[in-house]
Amino acid sequence: MPKLSVSKINYFFTNLNLIIILVGYPLFTSIFIPLIGNVEGSSQIVTIPFRIFSLGLTLIALLLNIKSSIKFPIALKLFIFFWFLLLIRMFYDLEVRIDYFIFDADKQRVWLIAIFVCFIPMISLIKSFKAIDFNFCLKYVYSSVIIILLISFFYSLKGAEINERASGNIAFDTISFGQFAVLAVIISIYKFLTDKVSNHLIKIGYLLTAILGIFIALKSGSRGPLVALFGVLIFWYSFKFKNNLKVYLFFGVSILITFLSFNLILYIIGLISPITAFRIKEGLSGDDMSVIARQESYEWFLNTIIENPLIGSQFARLENGQYPGYAHNILLDILLGFGIIGLLLFLYVIKKAIRNIRINFILNRHYWIGLIMLQSFILSLTSGAYYSNPILNCSIVLTLLISYNTGLKKGEILNK
Repeated sequence: MPKLSVSKINYFFTNLNLIIILVGYPLFTSIFIPLIGNVEGSSQIVTIPFRIFSLGLTLIALLLNIKSSIKFPIALKLFIFFWFLLLIRMFYDLEVRIDYFIFDADKQRVWLIAIFVCFIPMISLIKSFKAIDFNFCLKYVYSSVIIILLISFFYSLKGAEINERASGNIAFDTISFGQFAVLAVIISIYKFLTDKVSNHLIKIGYLLTAILGIFIALKSGSRGPLVALFGVLIFWYSFKFKNNLKVYLFFGVSILITFLSFNLILYIIGLISPITAFRIKEGLSGDDMSVIARQESYEWFLNTIIENPLIGSQFARLENGQYPGYAHNILLDILLGFGIIGLLLFLYVIKKAIRNIRINFILNRHYWIGLIMLQSFILSLTSGAYYSNPILNCSIVLTLLISYNTGLKKGEILNK
């Protein structure tokens, strides 16, 4: 067997790094936890080795491309600057302040996720960007999606009662399960629309994968991923319009149609997943316990934000002996940590990223990454913490880079 050249080694590790960032966790847990047993303790047996493997892969990709240079768009520079501010804020809040105490184990967990699961992978993708083959990555992301969906259908949903929320496994909670299923839908629709294949069976396969993804998303009983799917589809179709007035009109009409047909939609959802339909009703009525808990959280965050509205006061909800809490809303989290100034900076980055998705859509240039970023951002408005979300942060980085140096001015592209 001939010795691999450095370029081929770089190609392999760089692209595997991106694939693992996007679908590695659900893939590993879906394959190995059923083999070990979906019991207490099996989670760490799989997730800890996975985190070590993932970090090692990220470091290899980073080291192989350490000398690579790339021009940074302004929005990406601001995003990296935002992350440096975040790490400084975290250091001050966790290691310097003495007006409360956080257990060392909780501190370590926050640091490990923020630095080794989010920040270093972001830097590795920036440095290795020139070596990324997005078509290659999409091929294996989609293959992984099929594997995970099939395991989920035959294993995860097998013992689930009709009136209970389904999770992937003990390490793959209901929200993450629903989020992945929606990602599968987005990737499948993207493949259906963009793959130039004459074989109709392949096209049918893409549609079946999307349908299975929707089915699993509904079975998860998670509302946030469904909202994210709706948002992505609306944005996706709106990218066709050149006129902003048409975009706003389309958004308005879509929301109006959804509102008028809401009872019908809820009825159809109830036929597939009664628990999801029930949770949507409960959420809208305000009787759902998770909604009530989040309302209390929102009140705390808003009251604390008002005390330092311009520059913020702390990166998370910090209380004695408690794991640093988040608002389940990325905008409130950023306002708490960096105030209005920090939020405006972040929203500028998101605005540029969405503009770049549209550019990539017009050029038909790997805009699937942008759709994943859009999904992650919309979901972050209702769930999770941005400083522990590798898919959101890494997809923002890639979305900002892909449409850079297209050879055309953005105005020329948007007018095509």
